[in-house]
Amino acid sequence: MPAEAGAGPIDPLAWRWAARPRRASPHDDTENPIDTSHASSILRPLGAFEHIIDLYISRNPVQFSLAIELASSVPPGRLTQALAELQAAHPLLAARIDRGGERPAFHRADATIPVRHVEGGDWRTEAATEQTRPIDPAGSPLARATLLTDDGGKHGSVVLLTFSHQIADGRGALRAARDLLALLAGRTLHPRPVPDAQEDLLHRLPPAAAPSVDDGSAEQPVPEPGTLRPFDAAAPGIEIAELDQLTTERLRTTAREHDSTVQGALCAAGALELLERPGAEQVRINVPIDLRSSGLDDDLVNRFVATTVTFRASADDGLWSRARDATAQLRFARDHAREAVAMLASLHPRDAAEAEAAMLAATSADLEITNLGVSGEDTSTAAAIWGPTMTTQVDDERILGVLTHGGRLRLVLTTHGRPDGLTTGIARRLAAAV
Repeated sequence: MPAEAGAGPIDPLAWRWAARPRRASPHDDTENPIDTSHASSILRPLGAFEHIIDLYISRNPVQFSLAIELASSVPPGRLTQALAELQAAHPLLAARIDRGGERPAFHRADATIPVRHVEGGDWRTEAATEQTRPIDPAGSPLARATLLTDDGGKHGSVVLLTFSHQIADGRGALRAARDLLALLAGRTLHPRPVPDAQEDLLHRLPPAAAPSVDDGSAEQPVPEPGTLRPFDAAAPGIEIAELDQLTTERLRTTAREHDSTVQGALCAAGALELLERPGAEQVRINVPIDLRSSGLDDDLVNRFVATTVTFRASADDGLWSRARDATAQLRFARDHAREAVAMLASLHPRDAAEAEAAMLAATSADLEITNLGVSGEDTSTAAAIWGPTMTTQVDDERILGVLTHGGRLRLVLTTHGRPDGLTTGIARRLAAAV
């Protein structure tokens, strides 16, 4: 149940940060006064993982978008109003980042989420454009929206929500999309407290059960870390595909029959596509692990760690055998997710270069698959939801966003390289396997 604003325990670290005196000014009447307006604006310091992301973003813009196709049109003014109500419910949507102190912190900010209105056009073009416009963390807010209408809005609208990665992951963004749809349908949301950093929440949970035994993936050779491409505001390419309702349902059923998951099948299909390309001997797929299934709250905030699923070229090219292997690797990673969070929290990078090294070592892969699962309740007014679309300024990266809405599994690939039909190839293999 949503809590009232301000509920929850006081974070002692945030309190110390808020009470830290500012430097004296020639205009001060006392020797060392406290800037109460500054202190009262602090929401909380960034968590350890959020700090790594923020240091990385300071040189490499990372934001991502969800595209919501509405069955009916929404006027720009109504959308702006609903977004303001969404900000009132989710504190990090009304926040900026102050990097000026000993530790960066989220601060309250009064600006509303800006709405860019586009008549006509394709949401894929606008989603690519969103990757060319960095979000200023010191500005406010760390999210924005684009409204696409066609023929004056007579034939529906598309709302593109874009989030800077310090405040949300894909599942957090999907929570925001669900709440926005509820607001547009006339519902009221209760304000939520400032969500805690994931390290703090996991520390307060009861001890986890003994993790599974090693699945052998630790014996795989460690690849060279990726390299960064200097941000040049170039628009990436976006490629989409989808499965119909019957195929999507058969995929779920068949995956269970083969002791697999849909995510395992997606990884297998992606690997098979890439292993067929000349010179491919091994494929590494980066997969975010959602920590909400480990007991953390479903909120608009970061709640994930990443793992890598590894495939080698072999005579056995069956999708389901590879899907079982991928599922086993993912289960092992999920069982050890708390250890991964603790490891990230122990890094303490001093600058952007060290954060880049940490991120590149953890995410070196041939493909990333971010599967947000099923859109859930309160989304019936949306005809389709696509995403996330995202780039992280890594050379040759391919990021596949997956989301199931209205019974249809949808795929969207974002890359600065050539898509080369990868998305449609994955969809074709999944359909053929069921």
